[in-house]
Amino acid sequence: MDKVAAIRHAVVVEKRSRRSVAKAFRVGRKTIDRYVDDGVTVGQRKPSPRPSPKTAAAQKKLDELLADVKEAKKHRLTAKRVQELLLGAGVDVGYTLVKGLMAERRRTAKAVSVPLEYAPGEVAEVDFFEVVVVVDGVEQTAWLFVMRLMSSGRDFCRVYPRQDQVCFLDGHVRAFAYFGGVPERVIYDNLKAAVQKILVGSERQLTKRFLSLTQHYLFEACFARPYHGNDKGGVEARGKHVRLQSMTPLLSAPTLDEVNGELLADVERRFRAKTDAAERWATEQAALLDLPRSGFDARLMKLDVPVSSSSTVTVDGATYSVPTAWARRRVTTYAGVADVELRLGDDAVVRRRVPRGQRDIDYAAHYLDELAKKPQAVRQVADKLVAQLGGAFPAFWRRLVEDDGAKEAARKMARILRGIRELGRDECERRVGAALSAGEPVATALLVTPVVTSSHVLVPKALDVFVETSSVAVFDLLLSPGGVQ
Repeated sequence: MDKVAAIRHAVVVEKRSRRSVAKAFRVGRKTIDRYVDDGVTVGQRKPSPRPSPKTAAAQKKLDELLADVKEAKKHRLTAKRVQELLLGAGVDVGYTLVKGLMAERRRTAKAVSVPLEYAPGEVAEVDFFEVVVVVDGVEQTAWLFVMRLMSSGRDFCRVYPRQDQVCFLDGHVRAFAYFGGVPERVIYDNLKAAVQKILVGSERQLTKRFLSLTQHYLFEACFARPYHGNDKGGVEARGKHVRLQSMTPLLSAPTLDEVNGELLADVERRFRAKTDAAERWATEQAALLDLPRSGFDARLMKLDVPVSSSSTVTVDGATYSVPTAWARRRVTTYAGVADVELRLGDDAVVRRRVPRGQRDIDYAAHYLDELAKKPQAVRQVADKLVAQLGGAFPAFWRRLVEDDGAKEAARKMARILRGIRELGRDECERRVGAALSAGEPVATALLVTPVVTSSHVLVPKALDVFVETSSVAVFDLLLSPGGVQ
């Protein structure tokens, strides 16, 4: 039996006086009281606040100094700097004390997180994350869209080339289709694709396109406090895990769609491997809102977009060609994630979307009529033109340049372009190839109406017309002063 237990047993069980116990064990009466009344063990003292005038003075002066001081993320006051300020204000204080005061100040300033509960189908969280992928052998920066259903923990992930509103909306459309339903609420950062203006408290003025999305799928958009990513900590943590678990080493594929296929398959495999994943997902899926019957077009539509005099249209900073018949007219544009649709009435041109500042000009599809009349323009764009025509046309162009020089080759190529318009691409290619192989003029080979070489004119018998031949003497009579009477 240890000393404390023996003292307590002597007083409580044996009913001995505390004075006799103190004398027997050679301890003070106050120690007996602590052991018996307070249950304090050996070596333990009952805590009692002790006044610290120096600390109190330093704390008071610290509060006064920092009352109006503004800090930023990269301009935080260090304990060393605060000590300098206090010493300058006449407070004799050491670095260790100041460091402790600053640590306590920051501890009490932080909010306490509340453990949350998520009912099935109630809440999802969304965020973008910067990632790196390898597409067709080229390493490039991209953006990972993640939507996480908080009750079941199931995720939808997709990599996009940009972090704009079109990709943001497209991610929602694909995620809802992937889940087969819509959660009641979705929590976001205050990103520009969704928020036009931050109002009082949790109220936000939404962008028109995002408002249309919420009204189409009938979910409530909620937003975290500015600079408080922990308000949607579930997706914040999940995005980092996806990047480290499913995208390291770097995902590599010939196309971005194939990258996304590998990514989503791995994320799904990891979810299915979790305990009770199927049961939790079945419960949440049953609680999701039904998808609307009609789909939502995530593309950015713009009406009345002008077509330039060079028959090009500018969409989101990039330039695209359209048929020359559209020049100086106005079209409707639909900018999607991977392509751009340009529409004039019932006619439409769909082009692969290119980055801002770049051009996508299709000379073979849109400018043949103009180039057929402008050989010098053909010379300027010949390399790209024949590459777009494909087939044997690049070889034709090289042959023409070798035989006749670039200037004459451009003239002949202009005639070939007219042949494409008149005869069709395949027939023109056949005739040009035959002419070059036989050493015959290209222009002659591309004539639509064959040249008649016979001196006799054949007349169908059904016309029953007799054509009388004549001689040079008859024409001499016509030229004589008397003429033919």
